[in-house]
Amino acid sequence: MGIMNSITSKLSPLTKRRWNGFFRQKRAWIGLIGFMTVFFFSMFAEIWSNSKPLILKRDGHTYFPALISYTAAEFGITDTFVIDYREMVKKEQEEGKSTWALFPVNQWDPLEQTSDVMAPPSKSHWIGTDSLGRDVTARLLYGLRVSLAYGLIFWAMCFLIGVTIGSIQGYFAGNTDFYIERLKELIEILPFLSVVILVNGLMKSDSFWVTLAVVVGFSWSGVASQLRAQFLSLRKLEFCDAARAAGASHARIIFKHILPNGITPILTLTPFTVSGGIATLAVLDYLGFGLSPPTPSLGELLQQGRTYIQNAVWLLITPTIALSWMLISINLIGESLREAFDPRK
Repeated sequence: MGIMNSITSKLSPLTKRRWNGFFRQKRAWIGLIGFMTVFFFSMFAEIWSNSKPLILKRDGHTYFPALISYTAAEFGITDTFVIDYREMVKKEQEEGKSTWALFPVNQWDPLEQTSDVMAPPSKSHWIGTDSLGRDVTARLLYGLRVSLAYGLIFWAMCFLIGVTIGSIQGYFAGNTDFYIERLKELIEILPFLSVVILVNGLMKSDSFWVTLAVVVGFSWSGVASQLRAQFLSLRKLEFCDAARAAGASHARIIFKHILPNGITPILTLTPFTVSGGIATLAVLDYLGFGLSPPTPSLGELLQQGRTYIQNAVWLLITPTIALSWMLISINLIGESLREAFDPRK
């Protein structure tokens, strides 16, 4: 409570009023609850879905296999490098040993293949299995985490590049502004999907970071343009002239005087940027140009759902609901922020 009071005491009356306006909106709370639900279950996916036990008590020792990786040799297993904890616990309990384990509520790993190919929802597999016999519940939870992490990192990188370039462009104007605008125009006319395919083909990689770098390379210009407009309108105001007259450096004027006054409208774009990154990844995975298999992915589940819609409709319905839930929640937060921080109010 003391930390919150310390934070709020540093906010201006206008900022406090805006945040109060945000939290007074019902759609803001709906969005926050929806987003936090996705965040909680996906970011702690190992606790909810895993083939490894959360707690294992064996031979007087306590282990945490879901969180800590152990080698087979540590359990006295010499004929394999992969530990089947379910089988090991079952076998030792049948032998009368005092082995005890607490497994997650869903005892499947997202990469674990079974003989139940495209099995319908059941007690064993809550949302069925996919075309390789993998548990859809597990792949959905881990896929949500990948999507959410991708969206958040995508937002951070877009804003870092966009704010930096937009600040330089709007502050210095002139030739700097001219050449950066031409660069942005070039980025906007390049065919995005073709470049993704080309880069993945040349690098022979469709990893998380390669895909992210390519998408960010095409997405930072919107943030830069927004901040450029803010800087162009603020750089000639009296407080900037006073700072220059006092001998302030360009960096001090940019980061101390202009940026704090121009960043608020940009921050309202945050939820939309995150949702845009998540949607882009889902589309790329759906088309087969996103993350490499067998990475859990909502787009990959959607692609399977389209292929096997007549035999396994759950493969299409569940990722559609999960993706819609996440995007709608984030967009509700974004709309509420834009409403609360509207400078005309």
